[in-house]
Formats: sequence, C-alpha cells, structure tokens
Amino acid sequence: MRYLLFLPFLFLSCKPNWRLDPTRVKEELQAKAAENTERHIKVETRLGDFELELDDRTPLHSVNFIRLVKMGYFKDRYFYRNVYEIGIQGGGEYFDRLNYLVPAEYREELRPVRGSIAMARYDEGNPLQSSSPTEFFIVTDTEQAARFYRKYVVFGKVTKGMAVVDSIKKERSFDEKPVIPVKFSMSVLDQK
Repeated sequence: MRYLLFLPFLFLSCKPNWRLDPTRVKEELQAKAAENTERHIKVETRLGDFELELDDRTPLHSVNFIRLVKMGYFKDRYFYRNVYEIGIQGGGEYFDRLNYLVPAEYREELRPVRGSIAMARYDEGNPLQSSSPTEFFIVTDTEQAARFYRKYVVFGKVTKGMAVVDSIKKERSFDEKPVIPVKFSMSVLDQK
C-alpha cells in the first residue's frame, strides 16, 4: 500500500516533452537537429566541474543528449556506478527512464579511450544494440575500455577537468555502487 503513494511521482517526474515516439526516434531527432547544434557541456559536482564536447559524427546521440541537457533532464542526477577499471556511469538509472532508444551510430574512428563519453545500452530485447537515451559512462582507463569497442556508442569526450572524473572514480564503492553517489548537474556552455 505504501508503494502506491509513489506512483503519481513516477508519472509526474518523467515529463512528456522528454520522451520521443519510440517508432520514429531517428526522424524526430533529425528534425530537432537544427535547434540543438550546441556541443559543449559543463558538468558541476561537489568534487569540482568538468567539461564535455559532443561529436558531430554521432548526430543522433549528440542531438538527443544536448536536447535533454537543455530541457533540464540532467539536473540533480547521480554518477551511480563505478565500473571496475573502466570508468563511471551516470544519468537516469531508475526514475525518469524514457520510453525510447537511440539507434546505434558506431564509428570506426571513435573508439573508447580515456576521457570518452559513451551511451550505455540495455541488452534484453535490444537486438539492434540501440543506446539508452539517458544513461552514459565516462572512460577512465583506455586499455580496459578497448573491449567496449562496437558495444557502446562513443559520442564525445571530456575536454577539461579529467582529474575531477578520476576523483569521482576513486569514491569509495561497494559492488560498483558508490557509498555516497556523486550528484551532478549539466548545462550548455555554447548557448545561442
């Protein structure tokens, strides 16, 4: 019975304008490209700030991500996973999980290396290996991340503040879960 109290929160917290039609994701993101040309993002955390640059060679992932940043989706989110030897993961883990996936955009020249940003993906019921629209990770170890090639779409990189990312990675964790998850908020740096 007490869980029923949370149901309205679940539906209200996921704003309809964050969602896309799951059958027309590619078309909808292509239509939103002209109004989402920014590529530089600031990430603020209690451990310091860092900056990201999105890659034009993965236009669907970049447009989706910048669109959500501009709409406030990535305000007060958490880095909720320290992936052993590879990096940190953050975004919309459980609440506000959106109703669509982003079509895969693997690029030979965009391999996961230290500082890369890649979208996570769900394995079950996802034969096309499409990406999560909201869950991402940042690579901290190039050698270990090599096994992620063509498994996760790399769509950008950290351009400033990699030491902050390393600090987040060093936070005490148990079974890949930080004891105290690091909260973050994102904003666009190159607003029109």
